[in-house]
Amino acid sequence: MKQPSVGKMKDMQSQIAKQVRVEDAIKPDEIRYIAGFDVAYKGDKCVCAAVVFDYKTLEIVEKKVIVAKTPMNYIPGLLAFREGPPICQAYYDLEYEPDVILVDGHGIAHPDRAGLAVFIGVELGKPAVGVAKGLLVGEVEDDNILLDGEVVGKLVKTKEYAKPLFVSPGNFISVETAAEIVKHCVVPPHKLPEPLHAAHRFADKNVKEKE
Repeated sequence: MKQPSVGKMKDMQSQIAKQVRVEDAIKPDEIRYIAGFDVAYKGDKCVCAAVVFDYKTLEIVEKKVIVAKTPMNYIPGLLAFREGPPICQAYYDLEYEPDVILVDGHGIAHPDRAGLAVFIGVELGKPAVGVAKGLLVGEVEDDNILLDGEVVGKLVKTKEYAKPLFVSPGNFISVETAAEIVKHCVVPPHKLPEPLHAAHRFADKNVKEKE
């Protein structure tokens, strides 16, 4: 299948961004399951790992991995088109349906306000949160990420002497609740929230096993 042009993909992101709801569809105390997704690469293949946790106990209830052809090369600002399809595929393979999804990427703290978490949240119709290790766009004021004067994310400090995480909502979740959920899921000494930490390790493990 021919890859859409960069201009076409940016237009698609703009349309996706219009569908985002930065409001809570679920309260933290109503969350039962939360899942982290991460994608690793080997040649022209990608390995997507999904790990579902019990939100209250932070115990793993399910792990799933899928191997697929990498949809496209990495293009800055268009990560959603590279990692979104395998993440959605892994999601549909899960037996436990997560109430909230965490991804390694941005949500609305994105030039088109349509990062990976937005793509996933809109595509699946689920609350989604982007957790990134760096700032893609905007500026930081106190612990807020500002874009055009609007708060689009939060800096969340999870580990002493380490840089903070850049957390932004993807869909059906507010900025404040997104940060609260990430903080709840952090287990020292890990910097990443536990669902993402586990998904990252699981994806890497499966890539190495396939070498």
